[in-house]
Amino acid sequence: MRDSFSNYLKTIYEASFTKSITTNKQVATLMGVLPGSVTEAVSNLVAAGLVNRQKYHGISLTATGYQEVCQLMYRYRLCEVWLDQTIHLPLPAIPEQAWLMAAIDNAALLQQLAFKLNQPSRSPFGGKLVLQTFEQASEWQSLETILVGQTIVIESYLENPSTIRYCLHSQIASQQVFKCIGQATDIEMMTLLDSQQRELLISTVVARHIYVSLIADHDAF
Repeated sequence: MRDSFSNYLKTIYEASFTKSITTNKQVATLMGVLPGSVTEAVSNLVAAGLVNRQKYHGISLTATGYQEVCQLMYRYRLCEVWLDQTIHLPLPAIPEQAWLMAAIDNAALLQQLAFKLNQPSRSPFGGKLVLQTFEQASEWQSLETILVGQTIVIESYLENPSTIRYCLHSQIASQQVFKCIGQATDIEMMTLLDSQQRELLISTVVARHIYVSLIADHDAF
């Protein structure tokens, strides 16, 4: 998936995943490009009816843009599952290769691949293959927003090599349960407690790209 529109649509979706809106700066940071490049690309996306841009409010996908993202992310994450389950590619290497493979646009081939993989619903990183409808608000929130005392389930995390390596090193995986027991804003760290009473320090910079759902404390501890 090499064309610029697809790259930017995917990144805008990822950058606005839990809040439905993002900024040039956030998109530029995730893509590793200059903000000026994002400004030009977003102008083209606005002209194509795929993105909205409002002064002082940021960038968001239109219904048409979101529909395109749904197709992109399905193909992308289906390829991620294949590279993980069949090829056993190391997890940090999967997103880049899966994105290149996601140019596949043959419905019959995609159906056959999904069948061979037992109709997967999630990527190796927890992301859903079939996204919610455009009208639905995100069902998950960023780990960064969790308050002390709240208990959460890790649902997914951003599919880029640095986040994947961090989660692997910290042994964070989809469906793990944690309780937030501390927030240190001065050093941008938060402390999580697992069901075995083990403490884990997480950078809030990374935590904003880890997506969770809230659960009742008595269900896990």
